[in-house]
Amino acid sequence: MSNHRFPFATTSIPKGGDFGNHEAPRTNAHRGVDFSVAGGTPIPSATHGEVAVNTFTSVLGNVIVIKDAKGVYWGYCHMRNASKLTVGTKVHCGDILGEVGNTGSASRGAHLHFTCSTDINGYKQGDVIDPIKALERRIEADKKNIAAAKAAKGITEDAPVAKPSVEKKPETKQAKK
Repeated sequence: MSNHRFPFATTSIPKGGDFGNHEAPRTNAHRGVDFSVAGGTPIPSATHGEVAVNTFTSVLGNVIVIKDAKGVYWGYCHMRNASKLTVGTKVHCGDILGEVGNTGSASRGAHLHFTCSTDINGYKQGDVIDPIKALERRIEADKKNIAAAKAAKGITEDAPVAKPSVEKKPETKQAKK
């Protein structure tokens, strides 16, 4: 099983919602990626890790930040409500963090603003990384690690999977009484 996944399909990133975008109404480069999905949609974690921040900001609304094992912080912003997860809670890839919302002054409709940084406060300031490119690298590394583990066990992708044999009992006819 992979340790990383996209919260939502990258096809749900609208025009202007990509990382670094400068189009109006932005006054500076977009510091994350916006996934345009319906309000109330459950938000899955993109990685294993632990809750580092669970807060509300006037600009980003309800925010939860997950710190992964490599020290990278993944931020999920504009959530409908504060996450029920507390700081220090361990999460696994795919665990539900909260719901898509429209909180904070920077939100112009329900969506998930997804960020990535090596700084715990990167979701609001500091250096940010393109979360899509970062996840693509992590997903590719996961695939290589899984392939290497299979190779070490002698499992090849082309090898047929042996089905267990099922011994059939011979049918017997019972005499009518």
